[in-house]
Amino acid sequence: MNKNSLRTYLSSSYQGAQSFLEHIIYPIFGKEHFVDEYEAEILTNQPEYEGLATAAGIQSIKQVGKVYVGVEPLQIFDITVGSQIQMARNRVGIQQLIRRIMDTHSLAFMLFHYEDGGAESQESWEWRFTFCHKGASQTDSTSSKRFTFLLGPGQHCRTATDNFQRLIDKRGTVEVKDIEDAFSVEALNKEFFDKYRQHYATFVEYITGKRYVKQGGKWEEKQVSEPNAQLQDQFCGDEKRVRDYVKKLLGRIVFLHYLQRKGWLGVPSDKAWGDGDRSFIQHLYEYATEAQQSDFITSVLSPLFYEALNTDRRADNDLFDTRVKFPKRGKKLRIPYLNGGLFDRDENAALLIKFPPEFFKDLLDFFAQYNFTIDENDPTDAQVGVDPEMLGRIFESLLEDNKEKGAYYTPKEIVQYMCRESLIAYLCTGIDQGTSEHQAISEFVKSYDAELLTGLELEGVELATKVLERLKEVKVCDPAIGSGAFPMGMLRELYYCRISLEDLSVSPAEIKSQIIKGNIYGVDIEQGAVDIARLRFWLSLVVDETTPTPLPNLDYKIMQGNSLLEWYEGVDLSTLTQRKEDGCVELFDDLADVYRRQLRQAISAYYGETDHDRKATLHQEISEAIDEQLKEQHYTVDLSGINVSANTHFFLWHTWFDEVFNRPSGRNGFDIVIGNPPYLRIQGLKSVDPSLVDALKALYKSADASFDLYVPFIELGLSLVSECGSVNYIAPTKWSNADFGKGLRALLCSLSAAARIINFSDYQVFNASTYSGIQTFQRGSERLYYTQLAHNLDTSMDIKLYLDSLKESDFTPIDYKQFKRQPWILATNQVYQVLLKLKQQPLTLGDVFDKVYQGIATSKDNVFFLYDVSEISDTVIEGYSMQLGERVQVEKGLVKPLLKGEDVHRYDDIKTNRCVIFPYKLGDMGACLYEETEIARVFPLGYKYLKSCEDVLRGRENGRFNIDGRWYQFGRGQGIAYSGIPKLLAPEISLGGNFTYDRNGHFYHTTTIYGYIKNKNINISYEALMAILNSQVCWWYLSHTGTILANGYYRFKPAYIKSFPIPHVSPQTDSYIQEILKKGGQESDELRRVICSLYKLSKEEFLVVYGGNDVSR
Repeated sequence: MNKNSLRTYLSSSYQGAQSFLEHIIYPIFGKEHFVDEYEAEILTNQPEYEGLATAAGIQSIKQVGKVYVGVEPLQIFDITVGSQIQMARNRVGIQQLIRRIMDTHSLAFMLFHYEDGGAESQESWEWRFTFCHKGASQTDSTSSKRFTFLLGPGQHCRTATDNFQRLIDKRGTVEVKDIEDAFSVEALNKEFFDKYRQHYATFVEYITGKRYVKQGGKWEEKQVSEPNAQLQDQFCGDEKRVRDYVKKLLGRIVFLHYLQRKGWLGVPSDKAWGDGDRSFIQHLYEYATEAQQSDFITSVLSPLFYEALNTDRRADNDLFDTRVKFPKRGKKLRIPYLNGGLFDRDENAALLIKFPPEFFKDLLDFFAQYNFTIDENDPTDAQVGVDPEMLGRIFESLLEDNKEKGAYYTPKEIVQYMCRESLIAYLCTGIDQGTSEHQAISEFVKSYDAELLTGLELEGVELATKVLERLKEVKVCDPAIGSGAFPMGMLRELYYCRISLEDLSVSPAEIKSQIIKGNIYGVDIEQGAVDIARLRFWLSLVVDETTPTPLPNLDYKIMQGNSLLEWYEGVDLSTLTQRKEDGCVELFDDLADVYRRQLRQAISAYYGETDHDRKATLHQEISEAIDEQLKEQHYTVDLSGINVSANTHFFLWHTWFDEVFNRPSGRNGFDIVIGNPPYLRIQGLKSVDPSLVDALKALYKSADASFDLYVPFIELGLSLVSECGSVNYIAPTKWSNADFGKGLRALLCSLSAAARIINFSDYQVFNASTYSGIQTFQRGSERLYYTQLAHNLDTSMDIKLYLDSLKESDFTPIDYKQFKRQPWILATNQVYQVLLKLKQQPLTLGDVFDKVYQGIATSKDNVFFLYDVSEISDTVIEGYSMQLGERVQVEKGLVKPLLKGEDVHRYDDIKTNRCVIFPYKLGDMGACLYEETEIARVFPLGYKYLKSCEDVLRGRENGRFNIDGRWYQFGRGQGIAYSGIPKLLAPEISLGGNFTYDRNGHFYHTTTIYGYIKNKNINISYEALMAILNSQVCWWYLSHTGTILANGYYRFKPAYIKSFPIPHVSPQTDSYIQEILKKGGQESDELRRVICSLYKLSKEEFLVVYGGNDVSR
C-alpha cells in the first residue's frame, strides 16, 4: 500500500475490523504473525465489564486478535459506541472501562467507532484508533498510557499517515518504542510549535525588521531586514505592542480552528450547528478575491471578529455576511456569537494593517496539516493532535523576555499531581490520615470512581454527599497564572470529580461554568497570559456544548495585576472594601455595606451577561462602587489614570475577590493557592523593575538579602489562604539553605507552615538552571515531610510514575523549627540521621580557617597575566601577553607565580607556567602599591611593558583607574597580602573535593580559586585538613546541605561550606594521616577508614556516605 492509499483509508469512515487488519496490522506486522480470536464478544464472555460498558455507552467489545511485538502480545479490540453517546463527553466512563480491560494486558490497539446507522452529525463518522501501553514497571493499571488518533472524514490524517507509513517501512522489526513514537504527542507538539514560531516571527519581522534568534542558549533580537516604516508608525514605534498584536491575531485564528473543528463556522442557514465547514478559515482565504486576500485583515478577518463573533445576531438565526462567496453555500452563513471578550475591539482594532497575502496562505496551509483536538490532554490519556494546552506553551515561549522574568511552563504531569494532592488535602480537612474515609477520598480523586465513597459517612452525612458539597465550596487561586496550566488542571480535576457525583440532569458545560464562576481565580501581571488563560477556559466550555452559547465574561475571574502588591504609592489598598471609623478599619455586615454589596452583585451579574450595553453599564457600576469607597475612606492616592481592574502596578485582592475573604462559612481566604511562581533573583528583578524591589522589601518579611521573586510569592500565598488552607508551589528549594532564605525560614518557623517538599534535586524540570521541588506550606505543620526525587528519570512519564508511586513512608519527618533562620538540613530519613551525627563534631570549617578568601582581581587579566613563562636569566623572565599578542620580558621581582582553576587538583603538587605582574611590595603592614618612579627605576622592563598598556589600564571600568601614579593597580585589593603564608587551595566550582596544599604560600591565584588559611589556635595539620576536605564525607555532606549545579558540580563559596563539621584529630591520628599521604595513599581504603573513625561512623552509616563496598573496618 502506498502512502496516498493509506491516507485515503484513514480519512474514510470506519470500515470494520477486517479492513483495519488488511490496511494496518498486516502491512506492519505481517499476516502470518496475526493470531485470530474471531471477534469474540467480551461483554458476553466477561460480564464483569457490562456495568462499566453500559455507563460509558459502549454496546460491544470484540477481541479481534493479537500480534506479538517482541515477546509482548498486542491485543486488538473493536469497540462499538452507541450513536447517542459523544465519546469526547463520556471520557471518564471510557477511561474506567479501558483501565479494567488493561488489568490483564500490557499492550492493546482499541478501535472506537459508532454503531451503524448512527446520527447524521459529522462526529458520528469519526473513529478513534487508541494505543494502550502499560510498561513492566507499571503495576497499577491506572498508570497505563493511552494515546489516540482521531480518524475519518473531515480529520487531518497527515501525521497518522506519516507515522504509520514509518511502521510499515520497518515491517518485521517493529518494537514497542516504535509504536510509542508513532503515537507521540510530544513529538507532534514540538513540530507544531517550532513551525508556529517561525510564522509568528515572519509576521513580526515584516513590521519591525527584527527577529529573535537563539545565541548561546538565549534568545536575542537581531535586525535582519528593513522595518516597514508605515506600519511601525501605526504602532507608534512600540515593538512590544507589535508582538502583542501578532500574538493576539494568531491566537484568534488558532481559536477559530478549534471552533471549526466543532462544525460551528460557516453553517448554511438551513442547517444545524455541527454542520459547518470544518475547513472554514482556510476556505475563507481560498475563496476570497485577490483584493480581499491582499488586505485580508481589514476586508475579511476584522468583520468576522467584531461584527460576527462579537455581535449578538441570534435574532437573525446567527447569519453573517462573510464578504466571501463560498461555493454551494454563498456569503451569508451562520457564525456563533461568542461573547466573553476574546473578540472585543481593543486599541489595535482600528489599525489598517496589511501583510503580504502569502503570509496567510502559508499560515493556513500549515494549520490545515493538523488535527485541533478541543479537549485538553492529560498525562495518560491524550489525542494525537494540537490540544488547547499548546496555546499555553506557545504563549510561554513567545514571551521572548519570559525567561528573564523567571516564567517557565510547568509539565502537565506535575500539574496533575499537584492539583490532585492539594484537592485531596482540602477534601480530607478534619479527617485523620489512615482512616477508611481518607483512603476512599484519596482513591476517588485519582480515579473518579464514585463507588469508592459508598457505605461511608462524614459528620453524619453520606461521604459522597459531603465530598460533593466540599467540591462546590472550594476556592482555588493561582497568583501567577501564566497561561493557565494550574487553573486548567484544577478545572479538570474538579470537573471529573463532580461529574461522577452529580445528577445526570446537570450538563457537563453547566458543571464547568459553575466551577469557573464559583471555584477558580487567577492573576498575572502579563495581559497576554491572562488572555490565553481565558481562551483555554472558554475552549473547555466549548468542548461540551452541542450548540454554541455565549461564553461567560472572565474579566473579574482571571485578572491582570501585580499579585505581590495590594499597595500603591505608599497607600495600603487592602482595606478598600472595609469601612474606616475613627481612624480604625472595621469589617461590617454585608447587608449594611451598600458599596460592597453593589460591587459583589455587579461582578456576579457581569459573569453571565451577554448584552454589550448591559456589560458597559455593569463596568460603570463597578468603577463607581470603587470610587465611592475611595471617597468614603478618604484615600489620598490618585488612581484616575489607572485601570484598577487591569494594570501592572497592584492587584486589589480583597476588592475583586471579596466573596473569598468574606465567606458565609467564616472560612475566609482561599482553600488552595497553587502555581508556579516566577523565579528571578533580585539582580534580575532590578533590571526589570527597580522600584518593585524596595516595595517588596518594605512589605514582605521574607524579602531578605538578595532574595528571589518566588520567596515573597510563598509569603503572599500564606496570607491569601484560610486558616486550614494550603499553598502548593513548584519552585526552587534553594531558600531552605541559601542566605537569602533567612527571612522566609524565620517566617515559616513562626507560622509553623512548612509542610511538605518533594525535591527534584539535580533533575531539571524546566529548561533552566534552577533546581525545583513540589512544596506545600500550611499552618500548623509541626514537621516538614521531605523526600527527594531519584536522579535517573528521563521522561515526563517517568516523573508521573514516580510521583504517583510516592507513599507516606517515603517522606522523612523533619523538625525544621530547630534550625530557625539557619540553613535547614533537608534529607531522607537515613541521610538525615547521618547528617545529624556529623553535626555533633566540635568544630566547623568556619572555626578552623581564619581566612577563606578569593584570589586576585586585576580588572585586566590580559595585561597582568603572562603565559608560557620561561627564565631568560637569574633576574628576568619572558612570557606571552594576551594584550599585546607577543612575548614580553619582565624582571622576576615584579612577578608572582599564578594559578588558575585548572591548575588545582586534589592532593597534586602545584605547578604553573603562568605568572602575574604584581606591582606591590609586601611587608609587615600588608601590601603597598609601588610608586611609579620606583617601578621605573627598579623594574625598567616591567615598567616599559606596563606603559605600553597604560591607556587600556586607565580605561578600566569606565575610567575608574584613570589616576596618576595608581593607574597600574589591581581592580580589587582582595588576596594580595597573603604571600608566604601556607594555605589550602581549591577551585570555586568543583566535582568533589579538589583541595591541595600550598606548603610555602608561594602561589597567587585568580578569583576562580579560594585560599584557606588556618586559624593559629588550631592544631590540626594542613595535611589532615586536606584529607578531610577531599574525603567523601565532606562531599557527601555538602551535596546534601547545599545546591548542586548542573552535572553534579558544587560551588565552594565560604557561605556554603563554613558549616561543614570538622572532627577532633589527635596528634597520633594527624601523624598517621600524614604518613598515609606520604606513601601515596590519598585514595586508599586505609585513609577512608581513618576518616570514618574520626567521625565515629558505624558500618551502616559508612555505607550511606560512601556506598559500594564496605571498607569501614
